[in-house]
Amino acid sequence: MQVIFLTHYFPPEVGAAQVRILRVASGLRARGFDVVVHTGFPHYPDGHIAPGYRNRPWVRDRLGGLPVVRTAVYAAPNRGFTRRLLDHAAFAAGAVAGQHFAGRADVVVAESPPLFTAAAAVPYAALKRAALVLNVSDRWPASAVALGALRPGAALAAAERLELACYRRARAITVPTAPMAATLAALPAAAGKLQVMAPAVDVHRFAHVPPARSSPGAPLRVLYAGTVGLAQGIDTLVDAAALAGPGTVQLTIAGGGAELDTVRRRIDGLGNVRVLGIVPTERVPGLYAEADVGAVLLRDRPIFDEALPTKLLEVMAAARPVVLAGRGESGALVQAAGAGVVVAPGDPAALAAAFAALQGEPARVTQLGAAGRAHVERHFPAEGLVDRWAALLRSVSPARAG
Repeated sequence: MQVIFLTHYFPPEVGAAQVRILRVASGLRARGFDVVVHTGFPHYPDGHIAPGYRNRPWVRDRLGGLPVVRTAVYAAPNRGFTRRLLDHAAFAAGAVAGQHFAGRADVVVAESPPLFTAAAAVPYAALKRAALVLNVSDRWPASAVALGALRPGAALAAAERLELACYRRARAITVPTAPMAATLAALPAAAGKLQVMAPAVDVHRFAHVPPARSSPGAPLRVLYAGTVGLAQGIDTLVDAAALAGPGTVQLTIAGGGAELDTVRRRIDGLGNVRVLGIVPTERVPGLYAEADVGAVLLRDRPIFDEALPTKLLEVMAAARPVVLAGRGESGALVQAAGAGVVVAPGDPAALAAAFAALQGEPARVTQLGAAGRAHVERHFPAEGLVDRWAALLRSVSPARAG
């Protein structure tokens, strides 16, 4: 079976979506699928084309044996609104124009957001007479409205119409959590097409991370490794570190995003917070080896109750307790696994208190970390995700239907 993954985001860029798509595409190829990834030239999140690449109409590439087609982008940094939309629209238009470079396909799997990539996937799949599968990792434009990035008006109405049009044309729609599936299933355009593809983690990446062993009396070493964007509210984490003080918490923030510059300004004068910026994916296990706990944050918005960030699973795979400022699906997982501490989102004092409590209980730190590791080994292995994708693709393939 021939499968094309159409995505705006892909390695060597760093991020949860990039890692997931590479893992699934490579896993399917190892299972005998003929897989090609169609993406742009890497430029996320700083807007600069990565070294070794040059923005041009198209090029064929390979990544770890996986065939990749790259078409032109308008390289813009991941902040602001207008230039990001131009970036998304440019890749969408270039992908449709250059779809023939990716070859034929039985199924096209398109990543959304960006919504323009989902919209481009409709004519893209039609030109190839292929079934279309949309992977909706984040509800857009609903999440943009929740964060105040998009307000009621003509632009929002147009985005909502475009979203529904994409759902209508899709053969299947995959989402990361059951609550998100239930929300989309209420839309007639998506009803009957939803399948939950829960996130997964490659536990083998963290096999050499030693068990968490915080030292009595020493500051708790807290790591946040992930996107520093509007949805996370990293300002709450910085404020918590300031409240707790250097004797209680030493905080490391690794990652990039729209709020990175704001966070760097916010830590000015704080001696117990350091910001590394974007780090290569292969460095993440080493960062957890140097940490006692991992922090995961979501802003206090109802839409994020449906979310299950991949970084949460990585904390657990690294056998580190999760300190989660959030609710909903993420909070339920941490509590069910006995893998950490859950506090209300947007509450620096509660987060600081959670850090202080763990600093005084090194045995509990070890226990929570071990429970998290055992839980993801049982319930979120990467191999299981690839198997679920293989079954879905076979079920929607036009060749199989015929």
